[in-house]
Amino acid sequence: MFRSTRRPSARQPWFVCLCVLGLLLPGSSGCSYSESRRAKAIARGSHLFEMHCAGCHGRRRLDMEKIPPDLHGIFDNKFLPSGRSATDDIVRSTILTGRSGIMPPFEGNLSDESIEDIILYLHTLKASPRQ
Repeated sequence: MFRSTRRPSARQPWFVCLCVLGLLLPGSSGCSYSESRRAKAIARGSHLFEMHCAGCHGRRRLDMEKIPPDLHGIFDNKFLPSGRSATDDIVRSTILTGRSGIMPPFEGNLSDESIEDIILYLHTLKASPRQ
């Protein structure tokens, strides 16, 4: 049997096909990778929410003058309880700067990545059905 010691030429059709497949296949698995990253970010967001937000936004505290809104379903509506648009940018701004002395600002306390994780988590919170 004769074996060639020549390297494959870029002009051979099968070599071109292998190169194209080599470029395409890694991209096809990218979906599961990004979904995995997203799931981890949401889990981090859930933990951060419990640490920094749930004390006011998850439990009814009678010691507070004004009760903060429940954030379940916050992105299901067009507007936030404050009347501002329900967008990631507005929520990010609210987290960073706080709300009129009622909600403390978290700028400097939470990283940009942590805030993004919390916002991702908030998108997963669905409003509880009305009884």
